[in-house]
Amino acid sequence: MPQFDPAYWFPQLAWLGAIFAVLYFAVVRPTLPKVSRVIDERESRVAGDLDAAEAAKASADSIRTAYDSGMAEARTAAQAEVAKARETAARAVEARMKDVGGRLDAQAATAAASLDAARGQARAGLAATAAELTAEAVTRLIGVAPAPQEVEAALAARK
Repeated sequence: MPQFDPAYWFPQLAWLGAIFAVLYFAVVRPTLPKVSRVIDERESRVAGDLDAAEAAKASADSIRTAYDSGMAEARTAAQAEVAKARETAARAVEARMKDVGGRLDAQAATAAASLDAARGQARAGLAATAAELTAEAVTRLIGVAPAPQEVEAALAARK
């Protein structure tokens, strides 16, 4: 194999240097600046994208903060409205209860008066019935009919 013969090493190294120089100056040297520009553009695009992402994050954070504060204000306002509505409803219920209580008291007073009148009539009717029964019992027992005033006087004396 000729490549392992030391006599051919110098010409092989010369050809290697010549081909390397041609390839370097023909291929690498013109493309290296283009590759460098592409890498620089990529780095600047990535840096720009990172800056845009940071700006978007800052914007999103400010929007989130505004949203949270708006929600807190809305929640506070809603709680105040609910408390106000509860207070208004409680006052309305209290007024309605007073009105209903007043009507029920009036109805109870009317019912009590009606009951007292009914009791009075029942007592009067009972007294009359007791007087009649007593007069009839006396008539049957002794055979003499007492006067109604006498029976009522006797029953009144027993109370």
